[in-house]
Amino acid sequence: MIELQSDELNFAFPELLESLRTRIRAWVDERLESATNDEKNLLPSTREEIHRAFALCLPRISAAVSFQRTLRLPDTGRDYPMPLGLGRFSLYPVDDFQGVPAAWQQRGGVMLPLYPTEALWLGFYSDYPMALRIGAGGHCAVSGAPWVSGLNLSPQNYLVLGTQPWLDGFHAGPDIVRQFVAKPLGQGLLGVHALSPEERWGGLQLQAVPLRADEFWRQSLKASVSARWDELMTPIRHRVALPLADGGAPPDWTVKVGGKIRLRIMEDPYGLPAWDPTLSSRCFAHLCLATDWQRLTGIRPPQKPPTAADFTAAGLPWTDSTLGVLRTAGSTAQPFANAQILESLRQEESGYAEVAPRNVVRLNPELRQVVREF
Repeated sequence: MIELQSDELNFAFPELLESLRTRIRAWVDERLESATNDEKNLLPSTREEIHRAFALCLPRISAAVSFQRTLRLPDTGRDYPMPLGLGRFSLYPVDDFQGVPAAWQQRGGVMLPLYPTEALWLGFYSDYPMALRIGAGGHCAVSGAPWVSGLNLSPQNYLVLGTQPWLDGFHAGPDIVRQFVAKPLGQGLLGVHALSPEERWGGLQLQAVPLRADEFWRQSLKASVSARWDELMTPIRHRVALPLADGGAPPDWTVKVGGKIRLRIMEDPYGLPAWDPTLSSRCFAHLCLATDWQRLTGIRPPQKPPTAADFTAAGLPWTDSTLGVLRTAGSTAQPFANAQILESLRQEESGYAEVAPRNVVRLNPELRQVVREF
């Protein structure tokens, strides 16, 4: 099941809860058989209440993916400071619009607009371990290899949510990624690979695979349940608060290197047999330029384009010649920004181009909305 809430894609597998709940109940019942009367006196009075007390150990079987805005880095060979995040992109279900391409209608998922000077990176949060595959243009964004079915370790073609905090872009070499950006419709996604036949429209394919219930029980949940038993066996006056997690600085995950970003992909700590591909969920995120967005949806993009001041504050250049060196996928000869796009950028900085747009106000963006899977 995939839901959209607060501009995050939430992958959830509630069917795993019952399997984990059954394991907890069996473990508790076994301990109760050997418990002394003194131990039982420390527990709730009924067996059902005891089971409810241990059910608090159950996690939410879900993981969230957010699409974060940032500035597009010029590929000039120079080193620049990492641009700051500009907040989340607003996500819209494809099914909300009738004028989108037929391929989008077939695949469902969500859609979002990007300006030529914007890029996106993916942020992750997980309550439960999941393997996440990310595809773009018929290739794996994690490994750079052609997209194939299933999880692979050589090379690793997935991220482990709960271990990997974010992904800045498309694999471009050992520990090197290029940013995710949009191109005009029909010209695919800008990455390190040329446009493939599978990529008629720019976008990302995300597929989540949860950890098997028995593996999660063995590696994590059983210890939590045992700790909960020890806690209940300790009189309240003798209980000691557990120490807080280390609040030190996070590890050095990313380093900017001349138009590219150096990113460490964390190795899978569980191994291939630990994942349950029978419960996978797949969703498409369709990316398009803001000008195409207005034409397809009839509404203005929800965000304003980055301005010259934003680039200056980030230590990045903002001139016609600088914009002209933004390149297409795998090319150092063809400029991305031609005169038409430069003129569009000037219009965007002063105000939105008028294409009979209308404003749409989302009354409750935190409301959960089911997203159609493919």
